[in-house]
Amino acid sequence: AATKRALVHGDVSPKNILVGPHGPLLLDAECAWYGDPAFDVAFCLNHLLLKCVWRPEWREQYMHCFEIFTETYGQAVSWEPWAALEQRVAHLLPGLLLGRIDGKSPVEYLTKEYDRALVRRVAVALLQQPVEALADLLHVWQKETE
Repeated sequence: AATKRALVHGDVSPKNILVGPHGPLLLDAECAWYGDPAFDVAFCLNHLLLKCVWRPEWREQYMHCFEIFTETYGQAVSWEPWAALEQRVAHLLPGLLLGRIDGKSPVEYLTKEYDRALVRRVAVALLQQPVEALADLLHVWQKETE
């Protein structure tokens, strides 16, 4: 809450991103505030990880999107070292995973308790043993959700 670096969209999910002729266009910015841009990155990556559980047949594609999003976003960061922002994203993401399972706005598509328990288990493990890089987080996710 104390980090005030950029305008944060607040709802960067795949459904709110259109691909336009000049790049992505973000929709539905009614949740925007001035704060930590790590939230937007973690919020979008959170959706991609949860979709891996929802649609396991597309798991590899979702994880590839995670990698491409991370790489592309990281290359565009100019206001601070990418490693510092990436670390905050990696620390925030497990909490967002839990929030979408047991919080006030759970994802409606993970209805099986087995799937919800899987997300909880991985998120708690990442909270207990945080990683500093998103590639490491994705590796843990991949290993634990196989």
